[in-house]
Amino acid sequence: MAMPAMAAQRVTLRLGSLNDFNYLSDLLTQVLEADGYEVEIIKVSNAPTSRMEWMLADGQITAMMLGETPQRSRRFMPVRVAMTDNLMNQRVLFITRGQQHRYDQVESVEDFRALGLMGGMGSAWRDYRIWLVNNLPVYGVPADWRRLYDMVAIGNRGIDYLPRGAQEMAKEWQDHPNLDVEQNLVLVYKKDHVLYVSPNEGELHRTLNKLMPEASRSGLIGNLIEKHYPEVFEPPVSLAKRRVIPLQGLRD
Repeated sequence: MAMPAMAAQRVTLRLGSLNDFNYLSDLLTQVLEADGYEVEIIKVSNAPTSRMEWMLADGQITAMMLGETPQRSRRFMPVRVAMTDNLMNQRVLFITRGQQHRYDQVESVEDFRALGLMGGMGSAWRDYRIWLVNNLPVYGVPADWRRLYDMVAIGNRGIDYLPRGAQEMAKEWQDHPNLDVEQNLVLVYKKDHVLYVSPNEGELHRTLNKLMPEASRSGLIGNLIEKHYPEVFEPPVSLAKRRVIPLQGLRD
């Protein structure tokens, strides 16, 4: 007599509504389904990163992609896999319209530093610390960093540019016609985003710690990045045609 099939274990993932939502839900669904799970995805309403980090700590969000910092790794449970196939750590700039000429002669980080231009970003971003390490002028916003789009666009708020991951820029540029995409440069550091899991989800964290490295080794992450972000190699991002400006990374 045949044994009845075991019912698939069900897991519900509450993910933040960011530019990476479709990619992250696709990736986690495929990884967990391949291990026998039945996956339900719930899209959590969009919110500032600081608010979503609070929701992650509280268990209202299950997992999200973030730049790794010591503070976050104490609050949440990291799965240390390069989550964007190193697109997130290739930074393309939103700039004030009509200011492209200021960037045209930049060939190195020394040239970029000499411009004396002020970058704007969230003060909790890993980028903020990287800009400081590289002695680049930077203004950190402690709450809702999204107001930086308008601050750059206005042109008289002391913020000259906003760096975005290549795949973020590919999704965002059409939503901000009051900004220009800088045409030539990509500022690159070595550390990609990781996956952070809520401290309330210990079993899920153990499962993903086991499964996600294989998703990287097998090429699944790279394939899904190509599927969800083909625009990174098309204008105006045109990542492969940009001049690489290497930045010194962080030790942690």
